[in-house]
Amino acid sequence: MKAIVFDNAGTILKRVTSLKDMSTNNIIFETNTIGIANKNENNIILVFQTPTKDLIKLNTKIIDFLKTNKEAYEISYSQKNFTKNDVIEALEQDTTTFNDIAETAHALINRYDIEICSGSAMIINLSEKKIEYVYTAGGLFFDKTEFLFKKLHDMQIPVYIASGDNEYSLKKIASILNIPEENVYHTCNINCKEKVVSSLQKRYSHVTMVGNHTNDSLAIKKADVGILTIQQGEKLPDNLKENSDYIIKDIKEVLNILDF
Repeated sequence: MKAIVFDNAGTILKRVTSLKDMSTNNIIFETNTIGIANKNENNIILVFQTPTKDLIKLNTKIIDFLKTNKEAYEISYSQKNFTKNDVIEALEQDTTTFNDIAETAHALINRYDIEICSGSAMIINLSEKKIEYVYTAGGLFFDKTEFLFKKLHDMQIPVYIASGDNEYSLKKIASILNIPEENVYHTCNINCKEKVVSSLQKRYSHVTMVGNHTNDSLAIKKADVGILTIQQGEKLPDNLKENSDYIIKDIKEVLNILDF
């Protein structure tokens, strides 16, 4: 039996972001957060599990929250192995507050008519010991996303999601797309996604991975068929393209590749 794994943002969801540059206080839209994180090997992306609507009610420094709520966030992307303790130690003197995240949340809502709020996150430079960006992300399903997932369900193909996004938003997306909650892996970093594919290969004869960026690269390479979608329109490194079996411009093309 075949199974298929999808990343979320940029893959099944057209992602939009509102990002605050903490060095300039400017709000920036349409950013490539993975691309920004990749500029420094000591950068990480930290995702809050707490819904944005609750985060923006807080009136404290972010570091104070991180110290006492370790279960409420995860490192979703990094090029090196870092721990939550590394984050807390690095940000001891950082003064960024949840008011900064509230700015990005309000800016996102004011600019876009989003269907899903994926949550809020930060890009942290651990070598410089500071939060460089805070952001809130959301999006709309690509035109053929719901069509594709209905087809997969009709064919009784097991569908999974492995994404760096938080649990709250992915549960909402899974509900809309009729994906069982147990098939959703949230706050899943590059190594986690590879492990998900590897684990599924022990249960299914053929596993396909569909992703859109470098945080999907190991899973795309590990899968029996690795599909890179460029529908989000972001600039991607050549090695990611070279390690993909297929490159598609529309999510519906997955059906042609699987040849159902």
